[in-house]
Amino acid sequence: MKQIYWLKYILCFGFFCQILQYHICEVYMMTDEELHYLGIKVVYKDLIDKGYDVLNIRKEMDVNPQILAKKDGRFVFITVKTARYPYMGVLYPHVASDVLHVARKRNAVCYFASVGIANANGQTEEEMAKPIADGEYYINYKGLQSFPR
Repeated sequence: MKQIYWLKYILCFGFFCQILQYHICEVYMMTDEELHYLGIKVVYKDLIDKGYDVLNIRKEMDVNPQILAKKDGRFVFITVKTARYPYMGVLYPHVASDVLHVARKRNAVCYFASVGIANANGQTEEEMAKPIADGEYYINYKGLQSFPR
């Protein structure tokens, strides 16, 4: 009887360890969507601090612009792109063109926000390039940049 009990315990414990290991791997590494949303939150805080009235936020990666705001009675479209360390978010020409097209119809000003995020607890370049969910981060954000015309 004791042998069966110990075998069950070992099997259950082994199963628990496998589940725990799976969840640690899944929970800690930020997904691209989480990374993108963190970048949007950084830009949002900056906008509020600068007196913008944020009207709408779209966190989907394939929707541009992500932030619709208003300042001094004028609409502002802000496209946010976020990347993992050592890179910064990049505004591609086709995205800029699409946003400018919509902005012209609404007489809006367009800005681009490039955000880079690094794992603050990383000891190596490789570890810094893997931000952890709910972890500590170094944020590289230089403010709003005018859209290229």
